[in-house]
Amino acid sequence: MDARKALAVALNILAYILRICAIVLCVLVIILCFSGMVSRLGLVNFIIDLSRALPQVIAGWGVIASPFGGIFRLDFTIVAAVCFLLDFICVRISRSLR
Repeated sequence: MDARKALAVALNILAYILRICAIVLCVLVIILCFSGMVSRLGLVNFIIDLSRALPQVIAGWGVIASPFGGIFRLDFTIVAAVCFLLDFICVRISRSLR
């Protein structure tokens, strides 16, 4: 396998990982919008750890009360959008290398 093909495969794998992370963040944003869903699903500690893992610049930024009794996390939404963008870029570069 030549180096270009190996790089294309590595970028494809990275793109899948980024896509999965973005989808998980989108699902978490939706779950957080509803009151009590996080505690019912036992995700409180995971949400706290994920909030601490975010860069300090955007951590906790844009936390808005939702009409459903929960909160809307704009910081999680921004990170999900960046993950989708990086996924798109990785796929485009991977396709150009093949």
